[in-house]
Amino acid sequence: MTQDHSLLSARAAGFSHRWRQGLLGALLLFTGAFLAACGSGGGSDSTSSDSGVVYVGLTDADGDFITYSVDITALTLTRADGAVVDALPVKTRVDFAQYTDMTEFLNAATVPSGVYTRVDMTLDYTNADIRVASGSNALLVSPKDTSGNPITTMTLQVKLDGNKPLVVRPGIPAHLTLDFDLEATNTVDLNAATVTVSPLLLADVDLATPKVHRVRGPLVSVDPTASEFVVAVRPFHRLIGDFGRLTVKTDNATMYEIDGDAYQGAAGLTQLDGKPQGTATVAVGNFNVATHSFLATEVYAGSSVAFGTKDVVTGSVIARSGSSLTVRGAALVRTDGTLLFNDTVSVTLDSSTKVARQLGGAVTTDDISVGSRITALGTLTGSTLDTTNGLVRIVLSTVTGSVNLTGTNQITVNLQTINGRPVTIYSFTGTGSGGSGDSNPTAYRINTTGLSLANLTTNDPVRVRGFVVAYGQVVTNDFNAQTVIDLSDVPAWMAVAWMMPQPNPFSSLTNQAMVTDITGSWLHHMFQRGVATTLTGNPTVQPDEVGQYAIVRGHTVQLYGSFDSFSNGLTAELAAAHRVWGVGARGKWDNNSVTLTSRLAVVKLQ
Repeated sequence: MTQDHSLLSARAAGFSHRWRQGLLGALLLFTGAFLAACGSGGGSDSTSSDSGVVYVGLTDADGDFITYSVDITALTLTRADGAVVDALPVKTRVDFAQYTDMTEFLNAATVPSGVYTRVDMTLDYTNADIRVASGSNALLVSPKDTSGNPITTMTLQVKLDGNKPLVVRPGIPAHLTLDFDLEATNTVDLNAATVTVSPLLLADVDLATPKVHRVRGPLVSVDPTASEFVVAVRPFHRLIGDFGRLTVKTDNATMYEIDGDAYQGAAGLTQLDGKPQGTATVAVGNFNVATHSFLATEVYAGSSVAFGTKDVVTGSVIARSGSSLTVRGAALVRTDGTLLFNDTVSVTLDSSTKVARQLGGAVTTDDISVGSRITALGTLTGSTLDTTNGLVRIVLSTVTGSVNLTGTNQITVNLQTINGRPVTIYSFTGTGSGGSGDSNPTAYRINTTGLSLANLTTNDPVRVRGFVVAYGQVVTNDFNAQTVIDLSDVPAWMAVAWMMPQPNPFSSLTNQAMVTDITGSWLHHMFQRGVATTLTGNPTVQPDEVGQYAIVRGHTVQLYGSFDSFSNGLTAELAAAHRVWGVGARGKWDNNSVTLTSRLAVVKLQ
């Protein structure tokens, strides 16, 4: 039996109006902490007085949370000798749902050298704004703990694998990755409009899955000779605060948008060098583990970055009528740095509105169409943003669906979502030159010139990133693709859970594999490509070449760097009469053998 992911509710679990995503759901908060030790001489033991610089970043993966805004009030690292280091200078509000495609640098903190064995993160839910997808709407839900009480604060703790602690030495860079899985054991009750929060925090000292990174803040200095510049880190639209400094490397491929104008390579860096110190700057790029450096692929500065000068709306255009855009899923940042959410906002265009596009290229307001994902800078009044003398940036859109037809430099797709929202909320009226020329979501034409379609066949699920074609034009395509991803081999997420904790739900547990007996479980599903498939046999989880594994009790996580140590730890827990609530794993699924080759497995204990 298969069913749409968002409809898992009672049909999978037998609970009316109840929706669960399982132990390894889609929304992740990924915290990348990259440590570049400084100083000279000195030892490497935990009592060394030398210090290192910690770069902390936050991100998450795609999920059904439309917004998940909470305050991070503390982030601490604990050394093996018991010394605790505060790695967050001030309380910081974060909307985790806005960071599905990249990691945001949060801080550059100086910490003492040593061996660190524990990480703690405290979240404040007092003023939380959490909304989940409920059909075409964004439902506001109230956070509760597992006893049904409102949540104020929650501290999550992760104990690092004893064989893989975080070691900070003078002159020897190190890094740490934290995964904060919000949907690990969360339950959203759509009928009661509540979310039961029991999140999962993981950690890894190896950057196994690097992601695109972003840093924001005022410009400190530019060095054209070294092809680099320095920014003072101000994460998540913060206008004040000392979050450290970050050096950003550039090269000839780096694209710049400065005051709405496009540049590339040295010409862009020269333009940036002409801006005064304190100029609002954003850099997007990749962190190189080998060189421990951050190389920018995109740089935005000047009036291209609001930073307290204008209100900002980010969202997906679901309809257009003349110069008026209807934007859904709008994240709002006011001029005072306040972060808000409004599911629907109107954006008005003007002849003075400057238009730019991610990755460059000449564009006008005509290039903003239904399905465009935009960031608009202007003045917000009520629920309308006026972009007179403002700017609208068209950023990459993501569409998903199944392939109807493959042709020469084109695929036709039956759309399911655009920018994570169901295609049913989009009105394509006016996208073509007339009614008959409007885009058809059931036969959406995607230009794939220059991209390989060798592995795509009819009915294959597909995800495409690119740009919608211009509004109101006679065209043969509806969308210009930058990348086409065949989802047939994407990682699967397995989740098994019981209403009552089980003494030993494993029919086999060795250092080579774990077989979960699904007898009596209310949840026993495999999630892949947005579809939940009911497991009919006992699934086997076997380790991949590289992986991490965890045993969770309450808000404390014990990590293991090998499946062998994980299985031994789990065997000891079971022998101590600790019962199992659920099992989750992520990896490559083989339906024929009912086997998941996993890089991540988690067992939740009572």
